[in-house]
Amino acid sequence: MASSVEPFVYLDYNATTPVDPEVVTELMPYLGGEEFGNPSSSHLKGRHAHTAVDMARGRVATLLGCDETSVFFTSGATESLNWAIKGAAFQQRKDSGRNHILISAVE
Repeated sequence: MASSVEPFVYLDYNATTPVDPEVVTELMPYLGGEEFGNPSSSHLKGRHAHTAVDMARGRVATLLGCDETSVFFTSGATESLNWAIKGAAFQQRKDSGRNHILISAVE
C-alpha cells in the first residue's frame, strides 16, 4: 500500500534557511572547534579568527570579481538593507541635493 503522506515543503525561508552541508563543514572549526575566537580581539584566538575572516573576504571578492575592500560582512539582512538604503540615500543627496526617502510597509 502506498503512503499518502505528502512531502514536506518549507515556505518560511524569510525566518530561517537550512545551511548547506558544505558551509557547515567549513564553519565547524570556528563554531565549536579549536579555531573559535572573536576576530576583533587581539589575543591568539582572535587573530586566528581575523585571519579566517580575511581569507573568506578574499574568496568572496574573487568570486564576485571585486576588490577585497568592497566586501563587508554584516550580522544579517536587516543590517545589510540598512546599509544599502542609507548608502543609496546619502549618494542621492550628494548627487542631486534631494533629502527625502519614500518607504512603504510592504517589503
